[in-house]
Amino acid sequence: MLLRRIFDAHLAQASYLVGCKATGEALVIDPTCDIDRYLAVAAQEGVRIVAVAETHVHADFVSGVRGFVTHHPVRAFVSAEGPPPAWASSESGTNGLAPGAELVRLRAGDGFRVGRLAFTARHTPGHTRESLTFELAAPGREGAKGTTLLFSGDFLFAGDVGRPDLGAFATEGMTLREAVDRLRDSLASLEELPGDTQVLPGHGAGSECGKSICNIPATTLGIERVINRALRSHADAGGFETAVLAGNNEPPPYFARVKRLNEAGARAMASIPEVRELDCAGFAALCERPEHTVIDTRPWNDYLDTRLPYAISAPFERSFGPTVANYLEEDDRVVLIAEKAKVPDIVRVLLRVGVDPASIEGFIEPRAVSALATGSFATCGVDDITPVRAHELVEHGAVTVVDVRTCSEFGAGHLPGARHIPYTHLRARMDDLPRDRPVLCYCRSGNRSARASAFLARAGFEALNMRGGYWPYAGRGFSVEK
Repeated sequence: MLLRRIFDAHLAQASYLVGCKATGEALVIDPTCDIDRYLAVAAQEGVRIVAVAETHVHADFVSGVRGFVTHHPVRAFVSAEGPPPAWASSESGTNGLAPGAELVRLRAGDGFRVGRLAFTARHTPGHTRESLTFELAAPGREGAKGTTLLFSGDFLFAGDVGRPDLGAFATEGMTLREAVDRLRDSLASLEELPGDTQVLPGHGAGSECGKSICNIPATTLGIERVINRALRSHADAGGFETAVLAGNNEPPPYFARVKRLNEAGARAMASIPEVRELDCAGFAALCERPEHTVIDTRPWNDYLDTRLPYAISAPFERSFGPTVANYLEEDDRVVLIAEKAKVPDIVRVLLRVGVDPASIEGFIEPRAVSALATGSFATCGVDDITPVRAHELVEHGAVTVVDVRTCSEFGAGHLPGARHIPYTHLRARMDDLPRDRPVLCYCRSGNRSARASAFLARAGFEALNMRGGYWPYAGRGFSVEK
């Protein structure tokens, strides 16, 4: 058997290529929309993709299942344990499929084969109504039965479980009470499996689909029965509810948009689009138009040196995808400031978080932006201030303080009077902020608050970013609250 984990660090998301070496056939579980990368890995491994499978209708990334069945003769296995997404309904599910492609909807206990590998679907609702886990009894030596593998999607993670409060995003979603009860039942159903069962989850640490996922690629049920608080407490109704609900952030706003895209099957791409390089004049013309948003992937200090109207500061690092997805409006046209060599990877991340490929107008290299006469571009921008200066402003009530960290970070300590708005939620909640004084943003280290303060400056606020974040402030003995 061939097993490859294909990981996207920007979304902490894992897809899996599972192949039968005897027949050269392979399956992809939970592919993202840029399907060409799976075809490339399969070619490197000497197998051909004959099937794709989806554990549930995703909210954090655009699925590649529709792209596969539109452009390749594969079987697509999706859940029948909930109302069908619009594109997979009996009336429309066969429209637009490639010759030889087939859509198969699975219920609990249904099985399918890829080469000599036999998979069984387990219904594991809670995170969403329709959630499936794919069970595979991996062959051992000389054909003997080996360790069972569970491709658990967003049901069970290393050290955590899929958030039941996201079930409301599911097709005809669940109430929170129903989601918690179904998740507890799903965890109880794992008691029949041995401790050496390997769990291959759909996300790693950093995903918003869980709140305390461990930073390891795989785990076992034996390990989870020791370290996973939710799994340990599933028999205790009150303790379980606390374990899975306490400390959750609000769902990122872009999740609802991506869920709608996946339900509609709106993105069926064969490959990523090419993005044109802009000259200085073309870039200047576009970025002066309010329907265009500049995504500035340069380091923070470079952004401060050359501030542009309608610009979002989003350096191309781990938080890039969620930052952009939560700050863009659905009808925004996009212009990139990015190094040419990085543009294809940047575009992949944008597509995964739901940016329309047709909306990406072009890119310009950072060195070209730096060479522009910036007088016509500079806007009221962002000032980096020290914790000492921040303390002075807070003491005099001269700023509105916004803590852009997670719920657990905020609960552990925050600046006096701080409003808690996670940085990915600013677009939805910035109307709650007064405009009669500057807004001071802070986080743990100054990175998330830099994105937040740049976004607020773009929206017309006088924004300040506290350099270094919360701990240098608290470490100086300044008063904090819990």
